[in-house]
Amino acid sequence: MKVQVPVIVKDPEVSDYKGIHPTEIVDIDEDRCLDGPISPRVAVLDFDPKSGRLESGVPFVAAADPRKPGSYDIPDPLTSAGGPISREAAAVSLFGTIHKTLQLFEEPDALGREVTWAFDSPQLLAVPRAGDWPNAFYERESRSVQFFSFDSGGRTVFTGHSQDIVAHETAHAIVDGVAPDLYNAITPQALAIHESVADLTAVLCSMRSEELVRGVLNARDSIADSNVFSGIGEQFARALEVKRHYLRNLNNTRSLRSDAPDADRVDRADPHSLSEVLSGALYRVLIDIFDELKGEYHTKNIASEEIVEADEAAFSVKQARQYAPDKTMHTTAPIKALYVAAQRFKRTLYRGLDYLPPGDATFADLGRTILAADQASHPDSSRQRDRLISEFLQRGIVPSVADLAVQTNFEHPSMRGLDLEDLVESDYVAYEFANLNRRLLNIPNDVTFEVRPRLDVKRLYWHREGSRTMREILFKVAWTETETATVTGLPRKRRFSRGTTLAIKAPDTGSRQPPEIRTVVSTGATAEARRDRTAFLGRLIATRTLRIGETAVGPTGKLLRGAIRGDLRDGALRVKGTSRFLHVTGEPL
Repeated sequence: MKVQVPVIVKDPEVSDYKGIHPTEIVDIDEDRCLDGPISPRVAVLDFDPKSGRLESGVPFVAAADPRKPGSYDIPDPLTSAGGPISREAAAVSLFGTIHKTLQLFEEPDALGREVTWAFDSPQLLAVPRAGDWPNAFYERESRSVQFFSFDSGGRTVFTGHSQDIVAHETAHAIVDGVAPDLYNAITPQALAIHESVADLTAVLCSMRSEELVRGVLNARDSIADSNVFSGIGEQFARALEVKRHYLRNLNNTRSLRSDAPDADRVDRADPHSLSEVLSGALYRVLIDIFDELKGEYHTKNIASEEIVEADEAAFSVKQARQYAPDKTMHTTAPIKALYVAAQRFKRTLYRGLDYLPPGDATFADLGRTILAADQASHPDSSRQRDRLISEFLQRGIVPSVADLAVQTNFEHPSMRGLDLEDLVESDYVAYEFANLNRRLLNIPNDVTFEVRPRLDVKRLYWHREGSRTMREILFKVAWTETETATVTGLPRKRRFSRGTTLAIKAPDTGSRQPPEIRTVVSTGATAEARRDRTAFLGRLIATRTLRIGETAVGPTGKLLRGAIRGDLRDGALRVKGTSRFLHVTGEPL
């Protein structure tokens, strides 16, 4: 069933002063849609903020012609910038933006599969008016994304009216489904990966707005000189602090280098602050690839294959016409360059996330998986990989190129005689395979491990001979390790998670060749990450955010608001729910 819904393009105040049309149409393709709006995977629950009563759902309107898309009956649609936004229009916009974000991840050139949530339920609950508070958050335990409102300067600011914030929080829910170990990580960089991917997803959603793309590139021929894309949550930030232009600016020079200028240094124990280093590095890669493509397309129709394959670029432009139907836009060099660069960036970022090994991952771990995903899918187009390595080195994310080294597309004895169908379907076969191949999977001999459900996916790839859909099996194993460190108020021993992802390329149908290893990547266990964990836990205990055992639970038996729970097992501390830190303002729940 196809449905068309109007979504708010940008923060309402931003659309007003920049002269941007306030809404755009997003196409949703789900098995069914109901009053609410509700689909099989998303349910909007609109509560009256004063009474707490659940409002009646926005009515779904089926098209008279079944070949045409349905819609929702919005009594007062938003038609002009600065105009009032009815609760019905806000609910439908929220619904559409969540689905728009899902589409980004699920396209055949990205994850290539339908996202599943990290909780045991088919639907993500979306609450557009969750209460009076300058915040928004995703929470696994309540299976929800919640958006609040607050008064500022005589007006009410709704976080659910911002496409940036809605895409950001939806991305947290999606990332939790793809890489669930990050939700309980005690390594600040692992939590910062969550935050960085959410910010970059908000950027990619903005780059799918015909209104924003036209407004930015018709005015300045550059994305580096505008914060329309790189500035996250402009209206929200200004409502919090008059002189503040955005919550975070991804076009930055933040660094982990000890010799970096003071203005570029970040708090390594604060995941939000830390995330700016990673998102800044990756956004700089996107800017550089855009600039190179723009230069190429100014003089010729086909760019150098070191930047992008011709068939891949053609696919990206064709795909862009689905969400930017004005065909005249795609003939200009800057706009074509942006669509191609954003698509390439999207697929390698999300595939890298999919390759991310379980456990307390670091920026270097994600860097290796992004490089592996890009190398596997674009072997002849190395420019983006070169840019990423350069950024990671310049910002002190890794000390040397060797720290990002990863092998891709190689044969291995473990693949000979391997029955992929049995590996995918049988937990026994999967466990035996892992146990026999501990060295390949970097599993220590003295630990027990968990084999995760295997992912069997089909993805679109490009090579010189054209595009192909290939089958991959993602095989993940996880285990915990114990380390000692001194944090006042905490046990000396603590547990953290590690793991490995083995990506297997299935042979072509009918082929007698054994499967090939796409890549194998494990989470590291560096001294630097250990120091960061110590600093992060020290901050949690100092602020009384981390509570041990039953001290984290209130009289009702539920986790205290603002609390992260730690438990002792065999004398070692294990912490859960640190991702409760990851909501829009960076303050504990």
